[in-house]
Amino acid sequence: MLRGTRVLISLPEMKKQALELSEKDKALLEAEARKSWTQLSVFAIGDKVEDVKEGDKVYVRASALELSERIEIEGQMKLMVHEQDIAIVW
Repeated sequence: MLRGTRVLISLPEMKKQALELSEKDKALLEAEARKSWTQLSVFAIGDKVEDVKEGDKVYVRASALELSERIEIEGQMKLMVHEQDIAIVW
């Protein structure tokens, strides 16, 4: 169970690269792609989250995305942000 006001966000699918990239290059590509992430899917919510539900599309402040924790769940990477970092809910 996710606790508090934390929200897990699913990362958008990144295009597969024809060349094998270093971890540093992968991180740089993700940082650049992060700028275009305007509608992210909510994967899970904490037990104290009130305004967002699983499956919602959300916009998260860019600075919050940069500082978010990355967690692997079910073989996919998720970002953990706080509910107050979510600016728009669709």
